[in-house]
Parts: sequence; C-alpha cells; structure tokens
Amino acid sequence: MLISMGTVHQLAGRRPGDERAFRASIAIGIGDDDTVGTLTVSEHGSEAEARAWLEEELPRARFPEWVGRRRHGTAGAFLFGQIERGFYVEDAAEGLAFEPDLDQPGWDADLVDGMLRWRRSP
Repeated sequence: MLISMGTVHQLAGRRPGDERAFRASIAIGIGDDDTVGTLTVSEHGSEAEARAWLEEELPRARFPEWVGRRRHGTAGAFLFGQIERGFYVEDAAEGLAFEPDLDQPGWDADLVDGMLRWRRSP
C-alpha cells in the first residue's frame, strides 16, 4: 500500500493561494557560495518574465559600497541571481505574502564573461 505524504503546503497545513508567482532576486555571495545579502527582489507572473528581468538586471548590478570596504575588498565576492516559484498566501501579520513552493526546484544564475549561466537549485 502506497501512502502519499502530500506537498509541503499540505504537510504544513497552509493552503497556497490561487495565484502563482516567480520571485527573482540578485544576491551577494562571499567565499564558498555563502549568501550574505540580497541586493534586489522582483516578482513576476511567469518564469520567462523572471528570467528576462535577471538577464537584464544582473549584468548591470554592482556591489554595494560595504563590499569594497571589506578587509580584502571585492576579492572573493560575487553577485548571482535566483528564481523561486511560489504562491501568494494570506498572512495574518503581513496580509498577502509570497511563500516559496518548496516542492518545486528553482534556478540559480551565475554571471560568467558577461553571460548568464543557469542551473537548477535544490
């Protein structure tokens, strides 16, 4: 007999909203792929729109001032993009809020020689 555990939303007892969304973000990493901050976030109605936004914005993104003031400056620092699929859900404190769909993989984008290289994120 096969027992289905359900989706993350079902297990958490939260019902996803009807409207799916795709959150694109540009983040800062330092060292061994450690994310230390987010520069900007943008929400879109489709994955294609989120990709197009990152393809335009990530090559133009610059490190914030504090990165250059680090002891080693910008050495070891990098910018990268991410896309998460999610839902808008009702939240008592925040109203309508974005919640990532943990049942769906996202995308990471690295900027290499001026071009974005996409890979699935867990």
